[in-house]
Amino acid sequence: MTISIFSIVLASYVIVAALLTKRIKNKNDFYVMGQQGSTLLIVGTLAATYLSAVTLMGIAGISYKEGPVVLGGLGSFGAWVGTLIAVVYIGRKLRSLNCKTMMDFFDYRFNNKWVSVVALVLMVIGLLGYGIIQLIGAGLVLAEIIDVPFPVIIIAFTLALLAFCSLSGMYGVIYTDTMMFFSMLAIAFIIAPLLMDTAGFDSMRALGEKYSGYWTLAGTEQRPLSWSVSQFLVWVLFFACTPALVSRVFPAKSDFVVLRVAVVGIFFAPAMQLMVFLAASAMKVIDPSIEPLDRVMIVGFMEHTNPALAGVGLAGLMASIMSTASTLFVLTGFALARDLYEKLFDKKVSEHKGIILGRFSQAIVAIIVCAVAIAKPAGIYWISIYAGAIFAVAWLPTIVASLTWRRMNATAALTCMLVGSISFVVVGELQRHNLVVLPENIDKLMISSVLGTLSLVIVAVVKSPSPYEVNSYLEIRKELPSQATIESILSRKNGRALLYKEYRGVWIMIAIMLLLSFSLWSFLYFKLGM
Repeated sequence: MTISIFSIVLASYVIVAALLTKRIKNKNDFYVMGQQGSTLLIVGTLAATYLSAVTLMGIAGISYKEGPVVLGGLGSFGAWVGTLIAVVYIGRKLRSLNCKTMMDFFDYRFNNKWVSVVALVLMVIGLLGYGIIQLIGAGLVLAEIIDVPFPVIIIAFTLALLAFCSLSGMYGVIYTDTMMFFSMLAIAFIIAPLLMDTAGFDSMRALGEKYSGYWTLAGTEQRPLSWSVSQFLVWVLFFACTPALVSRVFPAKSDFVVLRVAVVGIFFAPAMQLMVFLAASAMKVIDPSIEPLDRVMIVGFMEHTNPALAGVGLAGLMASIMSTASTLFVLTGFALARDLYEKLFDKKVSEHKGIILGRFSQAIVAIIVCAVAIAKPAGIYWISIYAGAIFAVAWLPTIVASLTWRRMNATAALTCMLVGSISFVVVGELQRHNLVVLPENIDKLMISSVLGTLSLVIVAVVKSPSPYEVNSYLEIRKELPSQATIESILSRKNGRALLYKEYRGVWIMIAIMLLLSFSLWSFLYFKLGM
């Protein structure tokens, strides 16, 4: 049954993508699905991207061993804050500037070849490194559990991803992400509660007596509060500017869709995380000796639920892998086709040729990803550690300063990106080889963020921006994220009434989500006696 569900799920994604191909009429459809994304679709893709295999495997294992509050408390809350910044602040602003990819912003703001090239290289390295290591890790675990050779799993994943990414571009990614979102919902709100019921809330509470600190921010490792605070800051920085989250706003139908996504999607993502972390704690009661820790939730699926739910659980795990990997495919492919080839070599490429280039570039990415994943090079692990964080140390200070500071210029942007990314790698390698020891409450990401930001400020103060850079800044400040949506609604019949209805709908949704949040947290607080 498990193998059947594995195959059916992969096939369903490909079928949906094939059906969506007929919607691709031009490059705008391929890159941002014609900006027709509804609230459900954008919520689905955002939450699916947010919940990667890191949540279901890595952090679930930490919650199992040390307690769910260690990272589920301030760490998960930091991820929530970072995602809110990515969607409501950065994503909305870039969308209002009509960006189809994040690279469009660098081009528009600076009109500088070197800024665009460095930003592009960092994005490709970051996406490839972060995506490949997740594919390798999850593929190894699945190969062990479902008794299918590792290369076969990687090839199956790659072919399925290539099909729904290249056939229908962003349409395929967002629709399949939403399908994946529902399988992840099943894990969070069906399988996780069943595991908690099997363990019993009384027994879960008693873990605090058996393992000192299990239900505290210190955890069983008795980490200092400063460490938890540092994790909060790290997750804020990590999520606030990652292209995987920011770019999910670009296909939205209107600014009101973005606001509803910020309310609904950013409720579901951390709520689903919390349920997974608590289910991992339930597994500590059910089976306290699982090794390696990454297998905690898979053991829960395979050994403590019925075969049908086990299949659903593995489908959700596959979804967490594929939603992240599809982001890798589509954004890297877009970067090679649109941000590299079109802008540097053929600015007048036709609509048809642009779509073909997008598909061809994704095929190239697929071949590279598949080959590297199957080879499982040891070095890729260390690359992946730095890859995802590059956006926090190099892009985040650059983009925020570009949006808010008149003196921001291309030289400051280049300096920040280079200092931030290089210092992160250097400090990380020195730490890995025990040449330097950082305090437990100081992360290398925080150090590099400070260094990158300081270098940006110094260069921006010393060097004046060009007339073009000043003008682009003034244009950005003048463009309000809600302006196009408001103008579009007011141009319709009974526009004022429609606008009022939209605003009222957002506030009603906020009230509903607050009520749901209060109910869920209160119930768990009462049951676990925290």
